[in-house]
Amino acid sequence: MSVSLDFQPYILRVELHMVEGKVLQISILATAFFALLGVVFGVISESSIIIFDGVYSLISVGLSTLSLLVLKHIESEKDDQRFPFGKAHFEPLLIVFKSLTLIGMCLFSATIAVSDLMSGGREISPGPAIIYAIISTVGCILVTIYIQRKNTICDSNLLSAEKNQWLGDSLLSLGVLLGFTAAYTLKNSDFAWIVPYADPGMVVIASILFIFLPLRSFVASSREMLFCQVEEKLLAPIQCVARSISDEYGAEYKLRMISIGRELSIEVNFLLDPSRQLSVCDMDRVRKSIASAANDMNKKHWINVSFTSSKLWL
Repeated sequence: MSVSLDFQPYILRVELHMVEGKVLQISILATAFFALLGVVFGVISESSIIIFDGVYSLISVGLSTLSLLVLKHIESEKDDQRFPFGKAHFEPLLIVFKSLTLIGMCLFSATIAVSDLMSGGREISPGPAIIYAIISTVGCILVTIYIQRKNTICDSNLLSAEKNQWLGDSLLSLGVLLGFTAAYTLKNSDFAWIVPYADPGMVVIASILFIFLPLRSFVASSREMLFCQVEEKLLAPIQCVARSISDEYGAEYKLRMISIGRELSIEVNFLLDPSRQLSVCDMDRVRKSIASAANDMNKKHWINVSFTSSKLWL
């Protein structure tokens, strides 16, 4: 016998989802502002690294909007018959798409920058570039901190991916600030020949560094889509309860547990001696024990507990 149990308070989940949606909306508005700022200052200063930053932000607007739409779709009760096991898998699927998009952009930008380096670099106007870099660095760091603080409450993979986008933008803006400050300092020195290489050089460095953030998200979400076993810190509480029940009833057990987006899927099968008789109340008590351990993980969960006397069904 098996049953789906969800003991997390419904009202708490709704409140967390509202916070998550609000954070994504704020992120979209902030990203749109920095995208416009980056493109304008990039054209004024004739800087490819600032245009790179602006285009990165522009792409992030589309990706953040997509995140918001996916969040609403996941929480919607429509199409429940089409997706009988829920829609949590849309979350890692979206993160994989976002990660691949950002990785592709970094590779494309790096290729163009290498071409500029090989052709002798490019002249820029460091003044406007430094002004942009100061505004962008401060703004991006503030948004990153805001999302991180909100995500300590929500514990959302979508917000984690969003924070990684902003963290990457913060590091890029800081790199631009340091790079153009150095270029401005060297402009009238014996090392002035380096200045034309500063802009495409920073694009190459930023592109290489940027790849690691979406790559990390890509690996984590790919593991979820491949139904890989969860981390030990999530597995341990359920395993402890299952082992305790196994010892109590003298039963062998097998635990399967995966994380898909904001949901945990937990399956525990107990192999009982044929002479051992359990009532429905006993079985439900076992399920309740496992559900109690799952409640502390701050994730929606699906629990399937089965009892058998044949190893074939373990």
